[in-house]
Amino acid sequence: MQKKMSSCLVLFFLLPVMLCGCNLKRSLPLVAEKTACRTHPVGPGPEDMVLDEFNGAPRLLISSCERRKPVLSGEIYAFDLKSGNTHVMPRTNEPASLAAFLPHGMDIRHDAGITELYVILHDPHHKGKRVENGVGVYRVFRNQLRMTALLEDKRCLWSPNDLSVLPTGEIYVSNDYMSRMDLFLGRKVSEVAHYDPRSGKWEIVADRLAFANGIYATSRHVYVSATRGNRILSYPRNPDGTLGTPKVIATLKGGDNIMPYGKYLLVCAHFDDLAFMRHQKDAGKPSPSVVFRIDPASGEKRAIYADDGRVISAASTALVVGKKLYISQVFDPFILACDVPADIDW
Repeated sequence: MQKKMSSCLVLFFLLPVMLCGCNLKRSLPLVAEKTACRTHPVGPGPEDMVLDEFNGAPRLLISSCERRKPVLSGEIYAFDLKSGNTHVMPRTNEPASLAAFLPHGMDIRHDAGITELYVILHDPHHKGKRVENGVGVYRVFRNQLRMTALLEDKRCLWSPNDLSVLPTGEIYVSNDYMSRMDLFLGRKVSEVAHYDPRSGKWEIVADRLAFANGIYATSRHVYVSATRGNRILSYPRNPDGTLGTPKVIATLKGGDNIMPYGKYLLVCAHFDDLAFMRHQKDAGKPSPSVVFRIDPASGEKRAIYADDGRVISAASTALVVGKKLYISQVFDPFILACDVPADIDW
């Protein structure tokens, strides 16, 4: 009887996977040319990164956290674009109540000569509660990050994944999933939250998304990647920060973080769900990585980098700076710097 019950439970959890098996994997897209790439060691799990060109020589600030096992602390790394040197950014002025530093998505803002880094922080008080999260706001200096605020709201920051900050200081945050069954079934439980710095209040401005992941906001639109929905959405943004009815600008398997470059969006994508899960448990098992350039106006998309995971696995963020394409990833301790494909008109 117990064996039958165990078999039924296994079937119960695997059935959604079997039913949506056609959705689990896509063939890698063709790219016109293989570009020269070089790895640069950083901390583990460099999931997100931003360009800081406001405090001396241009550099990448990288959100790093070990994501294969429980830890108390990650780091923010600085990667000098010219020298290739990397170091941990010291953090100051953090409150005693900040018992853990587990960074995830982040964004940077420069206004009136002041640069600020906004960082999603999971379980900041180390209570082991998944629904407790915050957004740490740090003033950026050349040699340190100084915390100026820790924004918290259990109703609106229940599982934050990525964030985007406008010049006004308004913040948009994607909340991804509530339980693993949401991942298996592709349930539309994800939400987008908005923070108004004038009132200091958070509110939910979009819902019914299947694993909201990457997010990028402009004064007129908010773009969201629905990883389990396999689409990139564009929401019209209202003056009060609320969002209108979205439209699908591109279908895309496993979209992750969204970064701007000129008129385009750069989006990393995970093309094999099972490979991603295997890689999550074992660094020796590769997971394919793809980077797309998407024109939000026309919906035209083009793969500018594709790899079966043997060079970089589970790519999460892509940035173009000058003639270099920088790619970060969810788990392993390095970023990738590649020549921008020569055949692409940017």
